[in-house]
Amino acid sequence: ENIEGAETCERCTMDLSSIDVPDAAQLLKESDLTLPIAAVRWSKPIAIQATATVREAIQLMQEQHSGAVVVLREHSIVGIFTDRDVLQRVAPDLATLDEPLEGFMTPDPVVLREDDLMAYALNKMGVGGFRHIPVVRDERLIGILTGRDVLNWLWGRYFD
Repeated sequence: ENIEGAETCERCTMDLSSIDVPDAAQLLKESDLTLPIAAVRWSKPIAIQATATVREAIQLMQEQHSGAVVVLREHSIVGIFTDRDVLQRVAPDLATLDEPLEGFMTPDPVVLREDDLMAYALNKMGVGGFRHIPVVRDERLIGILTGRDVLNWLWGRYFD
């Protein structure tokens, strides 16, 4: 770490004078982290029944340009199937394309409620390594919060 105001790196002697120090107004304000995730425009959820095949789920993801589908049994969330699942669980054996999706999804995904705070959502995404988290109201799927949604929200708050 360098001493604030130092013009060269103590370790490598790189000139630091050209690196901008962020303006205080550009830093994420603590109050933004206490906003509910309802402040963010979530993505429309793409859902599919657990009885569908892996092939059907992948086709739906391609058609909707989505990195994830929420897997339902009737109206209850039972899993999530993401592009990572395709790469890690399906790609090694393409003979699995016509098997039930239920065997390849991530079961019991973390979900958010619309009144959960941004700090909570960001923590869940960061700690869990999630790029897609379903949003529920009364246990019903109403949206999906993606990393892109969060970035768009931040961009709109600080750079528009």
